[in-house]
Amino acid sequence: MNLRVFLFFVVGFLAASASHPILAGEVEVDRGFQLPPAPIQEMLDRDAHYDELEALSPDGRRFVIPVEQYFSSYEVLGRKTYRLAMLEIVPEANREWRLNSYGVKGLKIYSLEDRSSLQVDLPEGILVSDVVWSPGGDRIAFLAHLEDRSEVWVADASTGEARPVAEAAVMATLAKRPRRGSGVTDPSTIVQWLPDGSILTLLVPAGRGPEPSASRIPDGPLIRTTRKKPTPTPTYPFLLRTPHDQELFRYYTTAQLARLSPAGEIETLGDPAMYLEISASPSGEYLLAEKLVEPFSYIVGFTGFPRTLEVMDLEGRTLSTLRELPLRETQRWGAGDPNDDHPREVRWRADGDVLTLQWKEEKQKNDDEEAEEEPEEDDGPRKDRLMALAAPFSLEEARLLADSEQTFTRVEYSREGRYAFARLTGKGGGTKNRHNLVAYDLSGDEVRRHDLVTGVDPEKPLEEPGEWVTRHTANGHSYALTSPDRAVYLQGEGPQEDYRPRPYVDRVQVPGGEKVRVFRSTEEYFDQPKAFPDADLRRLVFTRESATVFPDSYLWIAGEDPVKLTSNRDPFPEVAGCRRIDFEFERRDGLKVHARITLPVGYQEGQRVPAVFWTYPREFDSKEDYRKNALENKNRKRFAHLNYRNASEFWLTEGYAVVV
Repeated sequence: MNLRVFLFFVVGFLAASASHPILAGEVEVDRGFQLPPAPIQEMLDRDAHYDELEALSPDGRRFVIPVEQYFSSYEVLGRKTYRLAMLEIVPEANREWRLNSYGVKGLKIYSLEDRSSLQVDLPEGILVSDVVWSPGGDRIAFLAHLEDRSEVWVADASTGEARPVAEAAVMATLAKRPRRGSGVTDPSTIVQWLPDGSILTLLVPAGRGPEPSASRIPDGPLIRTTRKKPTPTPTYPFLLRTPHDQELFRYYTTAQLARLSPAGEIETLGDPAMYLEISASPSGEYLLAEKLVEPFSYIVGFTGFPRTLEVMDLEGRTLSTLRELPLRETQRWGAGDPNDDHPREVRWRADGDVLTLQWKEEKQKNDDEEAEEEPEEDDGPRKDRLMALAAPFSLEEARLLADSEQTFTRVEYSREGRYAFARLTGKGGGTKNRHNLVAYDLSGDEVRRHDLVTGVDPEKPLEEPGEWVTRHTANGHSYALTSPDRAVYLQGEGPQEDYRPRPYVDRVQVPGGEKVRVFRSTEEYFDQPKAFPDADLRRLVFTRESATVFPDSYLWIAGEDPVKLTSNRDPFPEVAGCRRIDFEFERRDGLKVHARITLPVGYQEGQRVPAVFWTYPREFDSKEDYRKNALENKNRKRFAHLNYRNASEFWLTEGYAVVV
């Protein structure tokens, strides 16, 4: 709300300064908070929730619906907060600041069979996160963020009755760090089901003692050393500054891995560590865990700290160390780094206790002792490799499935593990950057590659073939949806030249690549597939909306008319009724810029009104990049929601037009 309040202040100041009373000091300044007009206050207090059916249970029978809270209070925001190494922590509750301030305030369960929903019974005033379906789809586990602690709770999907699993406080800090795009459909990094109904999580260590206190007498001077060579780093708002900061960071990020039984018993596993995330294998026998390790740094946030990726058993013992990433103060990890020799995208396959990973070919080691600070470029391109790793999870035993001069991205396996589907990106051995969508048949003694879509130009979004349609197991292990007759599915946004996209789902035969369009949005509406209850895609759930129609969820059944599942209502009808005009104008350099003007509530044709320009500048390297971005992101069929992300539209109620 800061930006919104600031804009009200600017307009008010400019209007008042015409006669200069404020500048002349003739008016006494009110130093209290300036509230917006009463109509806007009333709109901010409205319940803006509407039902979205997206988080499907593993058995395809139910959805969990999050009810979000967009704003907080000064009382909540004013709680004591530590800002350490780019991690914000509320120490009184041992959780990340955002989990304490806003998010999901309630949960609903929707039955696809009964076409009805029920409310999960939660205490008033709490927030929840990390909603995880049980393997049978009859329960959900989640974190309940109470006033002074976070706990693991379980709710019955048929009754909505909810209860805590155990009297245990969760360490919801490092493993609950904010992640872009995270939501109720994303896998949890801190709550995992086991086949016997018990739950793995990360607890506040018992007997950890009081919070480290800062000595009034320093142990010595604060010393910062420079490096032999330039070390460019971004500017961070809050980093570790002192040894005491390091102690606080360690104290509030060290967690105890534990197993909570259905009866509420607590079994601790191994020694406490600074866990970044945990992921249980499909059988529940093994655990993939990533941990931060020391040394810490004073010039980068925690994402640059050293870390290890390990496979553990359910006794807490480390069976194998898959990756050890050193302190990185100038570089980033990933497939785009030519000097990265570590396995990446390591995760469990849904078909069993097998890890999948991507790993570049080995290169000649550099013996220069300074190579870690300033790595040298490779002598030549190295192939990327798609690999599988089974127990005992020794990297030396990793099995090569396929290699390519291009880079493996967006890899998914079929549910039973027969096929690996991948997008190959980059130039490879050719001279042009082209993408290929391929399937690898893993069923025989030799892996066979089948090209499904070839020669995709990433600079032409109108020709984009889409991405693999996926589903998830209870703990969030994704897999590609395939039909009984060996077909895979692709879904895309369907961008159009007129910025009225038509999302689609295609059925692609394996092998051969023959393509049949199964579903496509109508021209009138923006119909976007959200969930796929059936393996053969006889049904799917999609949202339907338009510039004038508020979003609702529908059930699509092959050969039948869509069935409406929800009855949502726009909480801000006065703003939705405003006239919106999309237009283009040409800049002096010849670039055609896209814009929209929204006329105020009650606007009369021919009336002259003031306007607010609401823009967030973004740089593009070329006109082509700007046009590509517009084709991919501009959607004239979307309903113009009024929420905190487009708060500029509150001005419409005060007689202003808004230009974006």
